Amino acid sequence: MGSGNVSPMAKKTILVVEDDPIILTLLEHILGREGYEIVKAGNGKEALEKAKAMPVPPDVVLSDVMLPFISGIELVAALRALDGWEKVALVMLTAKGQESDIKRAFDAGADDYLVKPFQPGELVARLRRFLR
Repeated sequence: MGSGNVSPMAKKTILVVEDDPIILTLLEHILGREGYEIVKAGNGKEALEKAKAMPVPPDVVLSDVMLPFISGIELVAALRALDGWEKVALVMLTAKGQESDIKRAFDAGADDYLVKPFQPGELVARLRRFLR
């Protein structure tokens, strides 16, 4: 008998934060096809509320940078401050590809940064690194 109480087949959870409903649907399709459980939020405020209400943190947060109410950069900093969220992988997915934007995201605590438009295979491969 194994001593762990988490099944190796347990679904990995990804909190997806995206205000564009078309991109959100696309991400849900891509990630759902890979077998991940998706929790969706349409803006930074909703994402923070959902994050605080989750019984356990997700495995990954995939967030846009330009979001209504709370930006993706502010969201990353707020999530990093939550108890138990220190090891959650925070991945930014954004149209903002300037070096200064990327630096701000990493300084706030992001683990990776992917610029739109993105290739679905690259997105899945990058996320897989954090979901082992």
